[in-house]
Amino acid sequence: MTTTADFGSAALNAFLRAVGVLVLGVGAALAFVFAFAAALVIGLMIAGAAFALRVWPRRADASGADILEARRTPSGWVVESAAKRKS
Repeated sequence: MTTTADFGSAALNAFLRAVGVLVLGVGAALAFVFAFAAALVIGLMIAGAAFALRVWPRRADASGADILEARRTPSGWVVESAAKRKS
């Protein structure tokens, strides 16, 4: 009877190990599927942003008035804005 009990115990142990390995395999496959889906969504978001930046109309160049020019004179530094130099 000891041999039969040992065989049953070993078979049950092997079956439980196989089920555990199967569960780990399914879990790993699900993790890869979700990681791929997340990477795909992030990639589509980046591609959409790049496309929007490419086709979106640009702002008018209003930065000309904000540019300052500095030059050194014998009496010190003189700072002028771009609008002042144009007139």
